[in-house]
Amino acid sequence: MTIQIILLALGIIAASLFIVSKVVNYSFKTIVLKGVASLFFVALGIVCFCLNFEGYFFFKLFTVIGLFFGFLGDVFLGFKYVNEKNKKMWILFGLFAFAIGHILYFSGLFIDFYEPGNALPFVLSFGTPFITIFIYLVISRKLGIHFEKKMLIFVLFYLYCLFAMLSTSLYIGFLHRFSKVMLIMFFIGAVFFATSDFMLAGSYFKDGERPKAYNAIYSVFYYAAQFIIAFSIFFLV
Repeated sequence: MTIQIILLALGIIAASLFIVSKVVNYSFKTIVLKGVASLFFVALGIVCFCLNFEGYFFFKLFTVIGLFFGFLGDVFLGFKYVNEKNKKMWILFGLFAFAIGHILYFSGLFIDFYEPGNALPFVLSFGTPFITIFIYLVISRKLGIHFEKKMLIFVLFYLYCLFAMLSTSLYIGFLHRFSKVMLIMFFIGAVFFATSDFMLAGSYFKDGERPKAYNAIYSVFYYAAQFIIAFSIFFLV
């Protein structure tokens, strides 16, 4: 486990430097730090996959690829700060990259953990997000978060992928009684991811300045989510 701990520690250091740079003075250096921090959770996933290669192959493979799309999403969203002219384009690129990551996450869970003949987890995993999105939009509106009409369809698509990943991790976990440490860790990572994105929406789509601590907090949730998901592969035996 030595290599994993080293990568995790270096990733935490890189993520911390990124968050400090983001809060103090966002620049191209901040984007570089963000990319480096994200590369560490990709590297952690790859190492965990290679050192724990037997069993649940598709979940592990799809998770590693999903982490890579998370890295791409981070880079795309980072460029919106230094290329204001094409800000919306970078946000859309980021949304699609993360959406693909979420699709890979819940696809891997279903391929390796779904039990044929049991339709309930399937229905709940992909039906619940519609209810969750409705609740999310109601709460967002009351908090003053307004999504632009031109971007709403893309936001809804992303939210569906996000909540499908969250609900799938929950119902697959219940299906297997959370008997594996990996299932517990993945669910916690999914919750942190959803929490980060809820706060991120307040940063992107709500008028007015957010406190600097606000931007730091959702970044902490985000990196915690990705590193937990990456590390969960190691505990899948």
